[in-house]
Amino acid sequence: MSPKPTGLDSAVQQLIEEGYEVEILHSFLLIHSVPYVTPEREIKLGTLVCAYSGTPGVAGRPNDHTVWFAGATPCKASGEPLAEVINNSNECVLFDQFKVNHYFSNKPASNPTFPNTYHEKISHYAEVLAAQARVIDCDADPKTGKAFPSRDVDSVFRYGDSASSRAGITAIAQKLQLAKVAIVGAGGTGSYILDLVAKTPVREIHLFDEDEFKRHNAFRAPGAATLEMLETRPAKVDYLHGIYTHMHKGVVAHPYHLTSTNIGELEQFSFVFVCVDDGPARGLICGHLRHAGIPFIDVGMAINKQDETSSLRGTCRVTLGTVQKNDHLERLLDIEPEQGDALYRSNIQVADMNALNAALAVIRWKQHCGFYSDQELAHNQTFTVALQSLARSEFGVTE
Repeated sequence: MSPKPTGLDSAVQQLIEEGYEVEILHSFLLIHSVPYVTPEREIKLGTLVCAYSGTPGVAGRPNDHTVWFAGATPCKASGEPLAEVINNSNECVLFDQFKVNHYFSNKPASNPTFPNTYHEKISHYAEVLAAQARVIDCDADPKTGKAFPSRDVDSVFRYGDSASSRAGITAIAQKLQLAKVAIVGAGGTGSYILDLVAKTPVREIHLFDEDEFKRHNAFRAPGAATLEMLETRPAKVDYLHGIYTHMHKGVVAHPYHLTSTNIGELEQFSFVFVCVDDGPARGLICGHLRHAGIPFIDVGMAINKQDETSSLRGTCRVTLGTVQKNDHLERLLDIEPEQGDALYRSNIQVADMNALNAALAVIRWKQHCGFYSDQELAHNQTFTVALQSLARSEFGVTE
């Protein structure tokens, strides 16, 4: 009998105790060694797969009644395909190059609420396949009693990404499995970038910022900081680490600024988000990344008060630099010292613009990684709030 693991949906635990070969991987539930009949009337072993978002100790209800199947076309004992079970036979990759060959959709006529649990769902499909196999071999049984070692112990998440598995895009999401990503500057835009990147399978996310997290920062960052927390005057990166480590294991805080003496630390990263509002610092960081051949995105905002209408006007900028395309950086990045008192520095509340700037930056990063399609390879984007428009420029070459 398989050893009893902890932290599983109670109905999945029941499957294990009954002898099914159960594996949880990338928020998918896999049942291996399910006997079925091939078109040649041979008995083979296949794998049933469905999205999994179980709660430890609770018999949760599956999202729907369908499953995938990895194997040849499952048939009746006569060799005729199980048309009443097979919805389609479109091969696809779910994750880690793991291919499934068929998509099943079948509900027992006697159970209008099917499926109520993962046990009910899996045992139904396993029995449909195994019943035909037993006509040929009476010993055909999906309950092998063998333990299947988990391959998901190295996940970067504290809990499974059920959103990707439910949508069937886990294989696409794996394009974001970079080794290390840095976010330099953990202010309004940088904190929202962390919020979005922490929901991807990046192995490590490093935060660089020396500043304290103060009250005005709480109004420009995701979530809701408590007054008690603010009174402890934490560093921005420590505050954010304390929140996002609940979800992502690889968040690393660096409570200091990058200078000419430690700028070499960036050379360990696969990608860098530059979220600083100081011109010389931007010049130092982006110049080093360009020279080192590390792809990066620099973000920037310009908010101005329009006296005649008593309103604000402004822009958000996202600029991508890569080995293939970087000749635009000197023209577009502001690396001069700030002159006078910029309105942005007066703690005006622009959380929506910070969030938008971050979202545009992360979407562009995901395009760079191949997660989203990218037809024009624009290396510069500018959103103008007064016009509600997004302008693109600096078109690159295929990366």
